[in-house]
Amino acid sequence: MMVRLSRKITLTLLTVVITGGALMVTVHYTGACRLESVKVNEREISDWSTRLGLQEGKSIYRQPVDSLAWALLGKRDVFKVDIDYSFPGTIDIKVNDFEPVCFALDKYTGRMFGLNREGRVISLKDHEFSWEHPVLTSLTVGKPYDYCEDVRTLVLVNCLEQLRGENIDLYRLIYEIDLGSDSFVRVALSGLDYRLKVRAEYFLEDISRFVEFVSKFDPQLEGVSSIDLRCDGMVICGGGEK
Repeated sequence: MMVRLSRKITLTLLTVVITGGALMVTVHYTGACRLESVKVNEREISDWSTRLGLQEGKSIYRQPVDSLAWALLGKRDVFKVDIDYSFPGTIDIKVNDFEPVCFALDKYTGRMFGLNREGRVISLKDHEFSWEHPVLTSLTVGKPYDYCEDVRTLVLVNCLEQLRGENIDLYRLIYEIDLGSDSFVRVALSGLDYRLKVRAEYFLEDISRFVEFVSKFDPQLEGVSSIDLRCDGMVICGGGEK
């Protein structure tokens, strides 16, 4: 059934459409929103016309940002480019602006780094450090944007990213994953005195078996320093060293 609009509503809609169209034309084809400044990773650069091939005097929406992004990605040390606009005439470019999935503590330098979704090493800004993310320890981190020497970090990053999406509360409980042993990784959870021994390649399965174990049986774990979850169908509780 066709609904007839009143004359008043029709005129209002036409006014909105015409005004919106006029605004788009003004922004794109006149001097409004002309490019006046360019920022790269929050720093304003002065010679952007020469260095980046952007066109002075044109609207920020009529700049060759696609070709600029591809040109930047062609550089050896650039892996991600984000381009945004700020009114009235600024283009914001973010290069290698990765969000850490977890942190990594270099065992030799004591410096903290981030690992992104691909497992690449990224430098951290002060505001990026969040205790919500687990810290991988007992490993050599390596150079920014490279991978860690221990290939298990790639597996763990994928597992942690999946766990964060499926069970954020459990993800937040994990504060350290120690890679000091070649045969297992040692997991520390907030509020627990013991550590979990799990397999990196079956990280999610072993952690899930621990959750099922404590939820189903409510075991008394006083004096326990480690729980070994590396054998399918078995949970081994032990004392002594963690």
